[in-house]
Amino acid sequence: MMKKVVKLFLITLLTFGFSFSKVNAAETLADLKAELRKAQAEYNAANAGKQKTESEINNQKNNIANAYNAIEQAESDIALAKQNIEKSSEEIAKTKEEIEQLLVFYEISQGENDFLQYISGSSSMTDLMMRIEAVSQVLSYSQNKLNEMEELITENEKLQIDLAKKQVELEGKIVTYQDSIEVLKSDLSSLVQLSASALDEINSKKELIASYERAGCKDNDLLATCINVNDTLQWMKPTSKGYISSGFGWRSFYLNGVLRNEFHNAVDVAGAGARAPLYAVANGYVAAIWWKQEYGGNQVFLHVKVQGKKYTVRYAHMYDVNVKVGDKVTQSTVIGTMGGGGATLYKNGGWDKGSTGWHLHLEVANGWYLEDYTSYSKYVANCITPPMMPSYGKWYYSR
Repeated sequence: MMKKVVKLFLITLLTFGFSFSKVNAAETLADLKAELRKAQAEYNAANAGKQKTESEINNQKNNIANAYNAIEQAESDIALAKQNIEKSSEEIAKTKEEIEQLLVFYEISQGENDFLQYISGSSSMTDLMMRIEAVSQVLSYSQNKLNEMEELITENEKLQIDLAKKQVELEGKIVTYQDSIEVLKSDLSSLVQLSASALDEINSKKELIASYERAGCKDNDLLATCINVNDTLQWMKPTSKGYISSGFGWRSFYLNGVLRNEFHNAVDVAGAGARAPLYAVANGYVAAIWWKQEYGGNQVFLHVKVQGKKYTVRYAHMYDVNVKVGDKVTQSTVIGTMGGGGATLYKNGGWDKGSTGWHLHLEVANGWYLEDYTSYSKYVANCITPPMMPSYGKWYYSR
């Protein structure tokens, strides 16, 4: 399909809770205007969803930036902790050396005998108490100093472990944030396409309403009487000759170097030549025109009748469009020319990303899109194999 409509509407329904109720066929101009108001409300809701998603993406980007800043701070703190450990180790070694010097100073560093000799060598009880107190102070100071240093080392080692864990945790969060951004970007892309599709429908409805009003139709008049569509006995082909380069149904193909697998709700007609004339396949009128779409280029929707049954026919990848909304067409009307190539191609600086060369993308759907039903997804669901076209790989040489 030229638009991934099913995905778009599923994402919208699940994420933003939009409700698309079944729409009855518009019988009067007033019905069409009511559908226009509904489409505008859905478009506004889609835009609100876009803004919300963009805000969430920015929040996740801020989370990532904050996480990277926190990682940098953690790395700095780890380096500082390592420096503190080294410094504390040096302090311990220095303290031990000072203790040894103090013990030598007091002549107690040579073993237990010297310690006892130092104590017993006191000249009086007062001297004895002073010597015992001096030894006690030296031992207490040294022990406290060593305890402080060891506690600092333990604290810094724990800090290193905690910061390393924090780094891993932050890196995990960054991955989570990045994954969330990718999902949000996908949702945003879908919402952008949904919004664009809704805007196309709104503009098409406005033009269709204007065409009915130009035809003299009043709000309560039946649409069937405003623009009378002559019945067609049988279908005709859209070009004088052509080759069916892609059929209706699932297909795999390369587009702009990327392999795509998708359901093709149309047939592609090639071989008629650049800007070959495109004819109406049945009697009807122009219901909508979409200009310079990224996927589909210039497009014309016809409302036609064949053997009493209503159909919508879409021509896509058109180079020229020779009609306007509301124009009546017959099977001899040239509605435009074949595009899909030349200056229209995206790779050549054009607007059409969904084409690889000159061809017509032709769709046929049951009912009248924008009148019998309004949503694009409903239109796609109503698409059928164009009944006038040969099978895939076949040529034809007359209409």
